Parts: sequence; C-alpha cells; structure tokens
Amino acid sequence: MPWQGVYPVPPEADILVNATSIGLFPQVEEVPAVAMTSIRPDLLVCDVIPNPPRTAFLRAAEAEGAQTLDGLGMLVYQGAIAFQMWTGVEASTSVMRRALEGVL
Repeated sequence: MPWQGVYPVPPEADILVNATSIGLFPQVEEVPAVAMTSIRPDLLVCDVIPNPPRTAFLRAAEAEGAQTLDGLGMLVYQGAIAFQMWTGVEASTSVMRRALEGVL
C-alpha cells in the first residue's frame, strides 16, 4: 500500500510492524506516521529497531493498550544463526539477549 500522510491501521490487521529505521539511535523520538488512535488493544505492534529496544513507537502503542514486541529478539536470533553457521556451535540466545540488554 502506498504511504501517504498518516497511515491508519486497517481494522482487520492483527500485526503492525515497523520495519524501517525510523526511531533508530540517535533519532530515538521519531515515530512512523501511523494514526495512533487506530491502534487497538488486540493489535500486536512490533518494531525491528534494536537500539533503543523500547522505541517511542512501541511506547506510544503501549499507551493505546497494544501488546508490543521489540527488535532485540530479531537481532539475537539473527546473531545466533550466524554464529552457528560460522562455528557449528549452537549459541545461547539467553546469554546473547542479556548481553545486548546490558549494552543497550
């Protein structure tokens, strides 16, 4: 769908994903042009941005009652897959996540 102005989330949507760099450090207060009033409590709102983990977009979605999912999980699992491909050793995703949380 072409992006024109502020985008309302369609009522039939179950998941909304910000797969852009909007909100990535250092522009941490930027949010995608989404009509926040169209975000519902039954909507899962995801952001692929890992830094900061709780983006302004996710905070705004939570304020509307939505469930949210941050970009740390995606980054951890991408790293774990790459680590295993390169070394043949299965990475501990819980250790990786804790390390990222400590840094970010």
